[in-house]
Amino acid sequence: MKVTKEQLDKVKVALTIEVDDDKFEEAVQKAYKENVGKIRVDGFRKGHAPRKIIEKVYGKEVFYPDAVEFAVPQAYYEALVQTPEVKVIGAPEYDIVQLEAGKPFIFKATVDTKQEIALGEYKGIALEKIDEEVTEEELNAYLDDIRSKHAELDVVTDPEATVEKGDRVLMDFCGKKDGVAFEGGTAENYTLDIGSGSFIPGFEDQMVGMKVGEERNLDLTFPENYHEPSLAGAPVVFEVKVHEIKRRTLAPLDDEFAKDVSEFDTLEAYKANLMEELGKQKKESITNQYKAQIANKVTEDSDVVAPESMVKKETENFMNEIRYNFSRQGFSLEQYLELTGGKLEDVENDAKTRAEGFVKQRIVMEAIAEKEGIEVADEEMDKEFERLAEIYKQPVDNIKQMFMMQGQTQAIRTNVLLDKTMDMLLENAQIG
Repeated sequence: MKVTKEQLDKVKVALTIEVDDDKFEEAVQKAYKENVGKIRVDGFRKGHAPRKIIEKVYGKEVFYPDAVEFAVPQAYYEALVQTPEVKVIGAPEYDIVQLEAGKPFIFKATVDTKQEIALGEYKGIALEKIDEEVTEEELNAYLDDIRSKHAELDVVTDPEATVEKGDRVLMDFCGKKDGVAFEGGTAENYTLDIGSGSFIPGFEDQMVGMKVGEERNLDLTFPENYHEPSLAGAPVVFEVKVHEIKRRTLAPLDDEFAKDVSEFDTLEAYKANLMEELGKQKKESITNQYKAQIANKVTEDSDVVAPESMVKKETENFMNEIRYNFSRQGFSLEQYLELTGGKLEDVENDAKTRAEGFVKQRIVMEAIAEKEGIEVADEEMDKEFERLAEIYKQPVDNIKQMFMMQGQTQAIRTNVLLDKTMDMLLENAQIG
């Protein structure tokens, strides 16, 4: 077998592979055996026609497509054995170069490979210190959020009351373009939280000040990037009628409130506990901010390239995460885009940008770990599985088995390695 290597860029390599005639013949014979039972030839019982007869009737290359499926994986593996300097990190893409009777079978495998990275300085990175103290304003804002979540929604009965931000309204609306109602722009008895940003820009703002029973025309313009071309950038009028206003009534901030929302009997005890918990959360948040700054810095100072195959995989992971998060809220990504006028293409592009940054940082961290000799001990893996078992509420052995069956054990080890590397970088950073 002949193998020719071509370096396409820093990470991408193309292997042009010429398969030995006897190896491809074995693949053709295997394809014949796999397919003969499906082929009818006059004069022979189904499944009993000799290969030469079938090739004479249907053409010499009748079994070539399936033979390729059998021959390519094995030939690719043998090509990697012949080129040990090619450190593959992703699945290859195959292209047929030559597939003709009487000529050698040649195909090209293009694959991403491990890259040599020139690292910049990664120890002693200067970081501006962030104050970890929880302020009274932060505590009060948190308490207001808790009060809002536990607030009761009451129907506003004052006939002079008007819609305010934070209200929940029951309404009818009909969207029209050039005086004609457009598809998807009409609803009756629709519930909307004012200030949620659920509708196109300006819709909720123009409803502020409306009374129950009032009808109002909202002059709006759809975003230029709206997914429906006929509405993108178009001026429209929404005819709106308010049927009901509901407003949150916040509970007084006293001992009774503390008893209702916590295990504490007094507001002061509840506040003291919140200060401690918020302090832990803020410290963790600041630590993550430091780590993000370090990761960005060491990545920018390297010459790392994000391999296409890894970016594609991580983009898919980010998109699946986005879809899952919307499904937990009871609607789909597409429904959200419909309401907000967003484009799926923009979401995918954002996911790809995130994926490129994530992949670059991961590769740089692995390079630093290798240079520093950072490794993951079995005891550290055991601790990580214990942590995961606590999250999933499963016995540790079950968790180990689950990740092993999914082929994710190495991924878990890599994550622990990256965490250790980042902790080392933070320990060596200059904060002040």
